[in-house]
Amino acid sequence: MRTFLGRWKEHLLQMGAIILFSSWVLRVMNYFINGFQPRTNEAGKLIFPFVKKRQEKNIQILIYHRVNNDRDPFFPALPTDIFARQMEYLVSYFNICSLESAIERIKHRDVLDNTVVVTFDDGYADNYVNAFPILKRLSIPATIFLTTDVIGTGKVLWHDRVFSAFRNTHMNFLEGIGQNFTGYPLKTIEEKLIAQWHTLRFLRSLNNQERRFWINRLVDQLKVEDRKEIPYIMLTWDEVRIMYHSGMLFGSHTITHPILSRLSSDEAIVEIHGSKKIIEENLGKSIKTFAYPNGKLSDFNETTKDILKESGYTCGLTTVFGVNEINQDLFELRRATPWDHNIHIFGLRLRYYKFLAHV
Repeated sequence: MRTFLGRWKEHLLQMGAIILFSSWVLRVMNYFINGFQPRTNEAGKLIFPFVKKRQEKNIQILIYHRVNNDRDPFFPALPTDIFARQMEYLVSYFNICSLESAIERIKHRDVLDNTVVVTFDDGYADNYVNAFPILKRLSIPATIFLTTDVIGTGKVLWHDRVFSAFRNTHMNFLEGIGQNFTGYPLKTIEEKLIAQWHTLRFLRSLNNQERRFWINRLVDQLKVEDRKEIPYIMLTWDEVRIMYHSGMLFGSHTITHPILSRLSSDEAIVEIHGSKKIIEENLGKSIKTFAYPNGKLSDFNETTKDILKESGYTCGLTTVFGVNEINQDLFELRRATPWDHNIHIFGLRLRYYKFLAHV
């Protein structure tokens, strides 16, 4: 019964989105969203008359990771055809600009209506194989944030070791990890995904040394091959240079993808400054943009932001939900992505996010 109701709800949402995106309704909607915003009190609660004139224009930054048709439940990617439709939609209805241009517009209080920026984190090879041809065809200047230790080396990110372990294990149960002493059943994919979610959450709370210890223990308990190297999963420097010379932009995502707030200042400096230097040596160009690994508010701090500024970066991108106005802290820029495969709902949700920027 619940599944049936869920399907009807999805169908009704799709029908509503299609109706809303008839040409005249879309023009009215854009006018309203660009001109007004919710009226709230200091606690963020809606108050009568519920809307007021928009005070500042804002910029939406979208975040992607992988684009492929693998249908891997352990590390979901956006299907290539859906990504293409999303990018085509953005070109048709939004003002796409580069991250660097967006930063300058925020600084100079010159933000245009419906401005959106496209970004990718980590540096997966499918960014080149699948996403790049679409971005190049549509002249979209996306920014890809590279974790430099895995670019062109065959190494994998620490979370890919975790995904691989859960994906390949034949064990029916995982003994306690961290402070969970009861363990997790692993008989179905759903149970494995629940265990993986809790395990990743625990691992992100650790420093590098503690995380290595527990990943090694996880691999032992799940009795799988430790996939520290997987060919062709990450970009090569040749691919990075090809994309760069075709208009793609690059920023830093550290060297090894640690949780920066769990590091000492000296360790953070190595990750932040070192990754910048490596990218600049390979591109022959200064890079000034940075994205925090994991990117939640607990994953960086004021010390992290100070190191970024001292290293010559102009911004720091989070994964905190929201949009960015001219008074936004450039080292706490917000990002979001509607994952809807239906393109009308994708467009509707982008506008919904924009309108509720202050709620």
